[in-house]
Amino acid sequence: MNEQGLKDRLQAISKEKDIPFNECWKKLLLERFLSRLSRSTCTQQFIFKGGFLLAYIMEIGRETTDLDFLLTSINASEGEIKKAIEEIIAIESEDGFSFSYEGIELLEQPHMDYPGYRVSLKATFGRMKDKIQIDVGIGDVVTPTTRELHLFKYRGKPMFEGEISLVVYPPETIFAEKLETVLSKGAANSRMKDYHDLILLAREPHIINVNKLQVSIKNTFSNRGTSLELIDFKEDELKPMEKLWVAHLKNLSNSGQELKLPENIQDVITEINKILKNIVSQSSNFID
Repeated sequence: MNEQGLKDRLQAISKEKDIPFNECWKKLLLERFLSRLSRSTCTQQFIFKGGFLLAYIMEIGRETTDLDFLLTSINASEGEIKKAIEEIIAIESEDGFSFSYEGIELLEQPHMDYPGYRVSLKATFGRMKDKIQIDVGIGDVVTPTTRELHLFKYRGKPMFEGEISLVVYPPETIFAEKLETVLSKGAANSRMKDYHDLILLAREPHIINVNKLQVSIKNTFSNRGTSLELIDFKEDELKPMEKLWVAHLKNLSNSGQELKLPENIQDVITEINKILKNIVSQSSNFID
């Protein structure tokens, strides 16, 4: 496929799905990296997580522009991470894309005793160029699972391979980590996507198993040294959060209404707390 052919297909997908061309392009780039990871010797060491994974599990209605992984069974040094990433992007592929390593930086996580890293890659297809970011977490606890991911399609057929297999976070651990972030950062957390994802997951009993969620929450909160409690903010804390939530909904365009997201942050919190109360009612070990 040449450059113009790829552009034409992305334009058609953009029009069909009513999403921006750049969003289609970015998703394709991220999938091309995941495809290489799935065929590398590093597939067991990079556990796929985050919003981009969540979008394969359910409709999240928001754009995700980077990849998130938990690193395991590799020395968590910049040199070792660079070596692993370079091995992944060196995997031969007939898709016409190429990736080159650009750099790595430390990601501080104040509420945790260990850092993460952000890797920057340059992606190229013909004269089309872009950058992607890969966030690598360290030190979290998870019982991963293997999942088949169905990739980009054009007119009902795969643009490249139809699916890949990756080691991934279960949705219960995604929920647990996002909940821990919300509680540990409190009103200082400006990431409304955490609340966005939590409320959508809380509405999906066929995706979230309460028993597995109990275990994931216990393990995550214990490992990060955070106490579990219901989400609760004072009125003066809610005001700036409300502005952030309104701005978040505005950026979603029609997706917010289609997903029936509440118009105010307090209703979001109330709905998330419902699933927490359900967990608490089944176990006396969570909230004193």
